[in-house]
Amino acid sequence: MRPPRSLALLLAALAVAAAAPLLLAQEEPLAAGSEGVPAPKRTKHVQPNYPQEALAQGIRGIVILDIVVDAQGKVESTTVMRSVPGLDEAAIAAARQWEYAPTKVDGKAVRVRVTVPVVFSLALPTLSRQSGIPELRQGVAPAWPAGATGGGLAKAEVTLEPDGRVGVARILEGGAPWSDALLAALKTWRFTPPPEEEVLSFRVEAEFVSGGRSDADRRVNLEATGLQRSGLLEEPAPPPASAAPPAAVAAAAPPAPAAQEAASQPQAPPPSPVEPAPAQTPPAQSAPVQPAPVQPAPVQAPPAQTAPTPTAPPPAEARPATTAPAAAPAPAGPAAPPPVEVVTAPPPALPPENGVSAIRDVTLQPGVPDLARGRRPVAPPLARMTGATGTVEVSFSVSAAGTTTVQGATGPDVLKPAAEQAVASWVFRRARADRAYLVAVFTYTGDKSSAVVRPQAEPPAGTAAPPPAAPATPPAQP
Repeated sequence: MRPPRSLALLLAALAVAAAAPLLLAQEEPLAAGSEGVPAPKRTKHVQPNYPQEALAQGIRGIVILDIVVDAQGKVESTTVMRSVPGLDEAAIAAARQWEYAPTKVDGKAVRVRVTVPVVFSLALPTLSRQSGIPELRQGVAPAWPAGATGGGLAKAEVTLEPDGRVGVARILEGGAPWSDALLAALKTWRFTPPPEEEVLSFRVEAEFVSGGRSDADRRVNLEATGLQRSGLLEEPAPPPASAAPPAAVAAAAPPAPAAQEAASQPQAPPPSPVEPAPAQTPPAQSAPVQPAPVQPAPVQAPPAQTAPTPTAPPPAEARPATTAPAAAPAPAGPAAPPPVEVVTAPPPALPPENGVSAIRDVTLQPGVPDLARGRRPVAPPLARMTGATGTVEVSFSVSAAGTTTVQGATGPDVLKPAAEQAVASWVFRRARADRAYLVAVFTYTGDKSSAVVRPQAEPPAGTAAPPPAAPATPPAQP
């Protein structure tokens, strides 16, 4: 008796289900290099391209990939086992283009799993340095511009930051494309940190020499010269002790000529009481001779008034007239100098910091200094997978050297670490010596992220705000 058709179909389905785990186990890729499984031989290799952002930030490292190669030798899948932020995508893009010879086990082509390390290294360029210029610790040599022939020359003036990075680079000689290649390389350079409280500046000259038609004959000669040292914050030298302000000189130095004239003036009025007596006019001619022994009278002013001429005393009604000139001798001499008015000039206004951003998707509002380098806003992988969106506000400060210090952040917990890490990597170019307090507002919307940086409305509690320009001090009252 034959079983019903439905029962036959049910038994066939059960048999397939029972054999499925065995089939899946057989299709699991074998580990290359294990017993009986040879390592696949690569037949096509594509060199990873070094990302420009990683070059600008000097990022290097080893990305380890887990690659599954199918039976035909094609790369089936790639998984990052060891990550280096900024380099993973370049390693994966290159690995997907690799091809291998089919790997056979017992004469049958099989899928294999292989671990491949991808090394991203930055070879230090050969730099001829003047004595005193720090040693180059990180960076790449200027790349030969695409399509350029015949060679060229570019020269730039650089200023080092406290951590040894190139903070400012200014082209002194040479045009595009040679100057562009030199600037791109300088962004990756990092020297031994200079001494504290000292700013080092020097010139870097790049000579692009084309020795032949092949790329191997091309070279770039680098030389660093013209070292200049300056203090981080130089204070003006104090004035010499002898150079006192005009007001102090006027107060300390008495007008000696005026005092002598004022002291000698009271001796002139004594002939005046003799003028009303015509009979005694001849004796009045000898009056200036008799006070000669009393010349020390400037120190002893009262005795000078008690030394009249030996003439007869004037009438009682004339005595008040003799006392009036002696009571105010000063008007007879020259007028006293006017009081000195000291006007304090206002301190120089601090230079404005309305900078530009060198980082993509970061916008600066007025009052924010130049943003030289750092990470751009990117949503973390977990937020992209879950579709999390939102806004994160990060408060931070910027030192005189341009480095940042995160003070706090508000927003979704899944987005805050990425925003804080981006701010911590930022480096600004300062034009002032005070500390700047800023706020970065990150907006994460799916695959697109952006940030807007603005000054803080008020500095955090316990910190001093930058002093505003003070108005002129009113003139001192005499």
